[in-house]
Amino acid sequence: MSTISSDRRPRSTSMRARRDAHAGEDRSAVTLTPDGRLLMAERLRHLREDLVPGLVPLLVDRERDERHTAEYERLMGQADWLDHVLATSGSAVPSGSGDVELGSRVLIGLAGGVDQWVRPVHPVEAFLDDERISAASPLSRAILGAGIGRTVTVHGPSATWRCRVLDVRTVGDREVHHAGH
Repeated sequence: MSTISSDRRPRSTSMRARRDAHAGEDRSAVTLTPDGRLLMAERLRHLREDLVPGLVPLLVDRERDERHTAEYERLMGQADWLDHVLATSGSAVPSGSGDVELGSRVLIGLAGGVDQWVRPVHPVEAFLDDERISAASPLSRAILGAGIGRTVTVHGPSATWRCRVLDVRTVGDREVHHAGH
């Protein structure tokens, strides 16, 4: 199993991220990566053990600020949503093909010599860090199934562009695969 580096901290779940994650999804087909599941479980633990208990004393105060009540309800909604996702989702199992799959770490070469790591994941997991991108995004749709060295065309909402798959890693792989630039 891969380790999660400290510079990739989970971001909090925004209403927009949750709404976008639910848009058009088949809720019975949520597939999480192993480290995505761990990050979501850690977020759920943080909500239930740290954030929510800190608000409880503020809710019983006669002079309470209704913003605390709203925050409590928001956090409880996040916790309920995360609990449901964790309880009902499946796990991504790599095929070992070497091609880009759900959960693969992919180094793509962009115009101007810029390289960037991305990881196509189910939309409910895309909010966890800046590397993860929704499998429904134009970039994910273009690279899923591609192998190292392949140049793909990305059909975005406002432009079409090309990128090259430079490296594909299954999460937990120690072996490094690189294509020549």
